Amino acid sequence: MKKLYMLICFLSIGTINLLAQTSGGPDAYGYIWRNNLDPQGPTYKWITIDTMAAAQQINGLADDNNTGSFAIGFPFHYYWYNVTQFWVGSNGYLGFTNGQLSAPFVTIPGTANPQNFLAAFASDLLFDPLNSAKAWRWTNAANDTLVVTWKDVPFYDAAIPAGSGLNTFQVILSAVDSSITYQYFAQSISTPTVNASVGIENNSGLVGLQHSFNTYPTPGLAIKFYYPANTSFAVSDASTISNSNSETSGVHISKSGQAFPLSTTIKNTGNQPLNSFNVFGRVVNASNIIQVQNTVASSSLAPGQIQTINMTNSFNPINAGIFRFINDTQLGGDATPSNNQKVQEVVVVDTTAASILLSFDNGLSNGVAHSWSGGVGGVGVHYTPPFYPCQITDVLAYITANPNNVGYSMVVKDDSGPNNQPGAVLDSIGIGPGLVSPAAWNTTTLAMPLTINSGGVYVMWLMDGMGITLGTNTTTPYSNHNVEYVNGVTGAYRGNENTDLMINMRIKKLSSVGINDKAIGDYFANVYPNPSSDIVSLNFNLPTEIKSINYEVLDLQGKSIFVNSSIHYNPGRITMDVSSLKSGIYICKITVDGTTVVKKLVVNH
Repeated sequence: MKKLYMLICFLSIGTINLLAQTSGGPDAYGYIWRNNLDPQGPTYKWITIDTMAAAQQINGLADDNNTGSFAIGFPFHYYWYNVTQFWVGSNGYLGFTNGQLSAPFVTIPGTANPQNFLAAFASDLLFDPLNSAKAWRWTNAANDTLVVTWKDVPFYDAAIPAGSGLNTFQVILSAVDSSITYQYFAQSISTPTVNASVGIENNSGLVGLQHSFNTYPTPGLAIKFYYPANTSFAVSDASTISNSNSETSGVHISKSGQAFPLSTTIKNTGNQPLNSFNVFGRVVNASNIIQVQNTVASSSLAPGQIQTINMTNSFNPINAGIFRFINDTQLGGDATPSNNQKVQEVVVVDTTAASILLSFDNGLSNGVAHSWSGGVGGVGVHYTPPFYPCQITDVLAYITANPNNVGYSMVVKDDSGPNNQPGAVLDSIGIGPGLVSPAAWNTTTLAMPLTINSGGVYVMWLMDGMGITLGTNTTTPYSNHNVEYVNGVTGAYRGNENTDLMINMRIKKLSSVGINDKAIGDYFANVYPNPSSDIVSLNFNLPTEIKSINYEVLDLQGKSIFVNSSIHYNPGRITMDVSSLKSGIYICKITVDGTTVVKKLVVNH
């Protein structure tokens, strides 16, 4: 699926047959490639992994997304550094850092983001419930070989929702000789208009080896990239890995509250030992005025060594606003300046206000509006409140246009999914076409505030039809908290590096005590029996001052299945008849005097 605002690129496509050459390289580091037609090349030997007991299916792939990270199972030596984890891209690539490749695909190497990837068949491919595309990964028992297979994956085709054509191929990483092998098992092509790039690229984008471009690998082909026996390529490179958290994701903190500690993680990402160098950290406001700064000397670092630096001066905000926490490594003669700096968004809010807006944008819709072709799908933003407990009262979306007069839905989910991805549905509100105001913030007040005692939530915007568009903000800094929802799968938003989606939420402090002094979930047992086909029960032990309990059952898309209107407090048990529900996973949402707990229910007939 392509976003409506994407430009149509007219690509000059090469011949479908591979080039006659059977080897190539070396690149600047010394990698060469040979295929199985070369006398010194590899033997084509397809490895079927999806039937192996130890193989794991890779879930979460959709259109133009990636999923991970996954453990390789061994340190794999790639260029001058080791990698231990990888991300799988739906468009036929492995990334050793979290980044997304999508059309138009370009030649290798290149300094445009992302870098640090293996392009087995970087092309516009499609994972969709309408087709049979699958991906699998397998590490052998000796922990020296990783195989990742893309199976029966079609090309994206605007005219065919399930895609067209077919591709089955795999990547093999071997710790025995640090080699990389691509193998191609099957391919059928219905259209010659999809571009493709095959090769490897390092972590700076300055070094890489192209095998082919706009030329399709054919079935029965094996391409092996050989690690150089010797290399004179010396690299002195210090990089900033992250600020405050592993993803350098944005945070909300309180004005005149507890000081925000400043920390950064740096790494010697070269192949030469480094003497001590300075790391310059500072927090600046929207006018680039420094609020606090630190210059700290690093330790001497061996190649691959990591150091976390906790800075002396913390950030003590006295004004609300959007700030940037910036860190730079200042190594003389650094080989890869592009990885020296990390910028984190720090949003300071006035937590003494009666209503507190949580937002990562500056309120200005200055990017290309977001919409999905077909009128289905959505996006969301992850928020972690600056204090607990709090109540979510409103969710907001900036709608730029609605030419077809359609509606949308706002869904609030917790972050209990794998890797803190969206989990249980906490609330779902449909906004009808007549209630949508274009070129404006649209505020939806929750029927009952949601109480948050820990963790964070995702506020999701889901389209109900074609043409409606959501505002985006491209003013730095960026939160890296955006997700996209396509074909029932949630993944990192493809524009995270330069965009914030205009989805906000309002919270307030709790004014009462009692039930809120204890996490609401502590009062409830789990649903039982679970799975069930008829009657389920939920035991609880609530304080006697409780006035009312409401419960609701929702499917995983947030659709309300049935609701029990307010019932007076009856100690002990809620009983529900689920015999009319289809087999599947559901969410039970129980609200006690404005405080909500969710429980998972599995129905199996």
